[in-house]
Amino acid sequence: MGTQTKKMKTIFTIILAVTSGLVFSSVHAEIYTCKDAAGHLLTSDRPIPECANRSMFVRKTLGQNPREIPAPLTPEERRKADEEQEKQKSEMLLEEQQKREDQHLLANYKSESDIELARQRSLEFVKEKIRAGNDQIKAIAVMQAEFQSEQQRNAKKSTEQNVDLQRRSGQLSLASKNAQSTVAEYEAERTRINTQFDEILKRYREIVQKRKGGGKSSS
Repeated sequence: MGTQTKKMKTIFTIILAVTSGLVFSSVHAEIYTCKDAAGHLLTSDRPIPECANRSMFVRKTLGQNPREIPAPLTPEERRKADEEQEKQKSEMLLEEQQKREDQHLLANYKSESDIELARQRSLEFVKEKIRAGNDQIKAIAVMQAEFQSEQQRNAKKSTEQNVDLQRRSGQLSLASKNAQSTVAEYEAERTRINTQFDEILKRYREIVQKRKGGGKSSS
């Protein structure tokens, strides 16, 4: 009787273990569903090969709502997704660069007055060069007028003397052109400096406004 009881207990234990395993397995099993190209609903306990290029839904047998597994992207969709990812990456890099530039700007200028002072310091050398160039152009113009008067007074001088006057007049004309070209270059540099500081001032005001209002500053 004891041996028979032991056998029955063993069989009961095995059945219980198998049953528990089946219950546990069914609780944690997943059910996949999708519609094939013909619109037929397919169901399986594993990913469905017929829907490899279509969206599928998967859910636990108990409880959870279905979760969609999107269809793989087409080559065109992948290309667009890659382009969008690159765009977002570039925008993030530009945003980080802008933050660094803003930090540098605030570290160098504590107020708009600081910016204007830096502008004037940068323009000081350029203005001096422009002034000196214009003075040189005026001096050359005076000398050219004197040579022209001398040529008119001495029209009957020897050919050699007239050639020498013409040569020196030509040299003055070339010097005047060079001076004018130099002044034009410094004028362009003055414009560039003013434009640069105008942009710095504009950005500084945007940052200050952002900090005051908590809004988003344009980049």
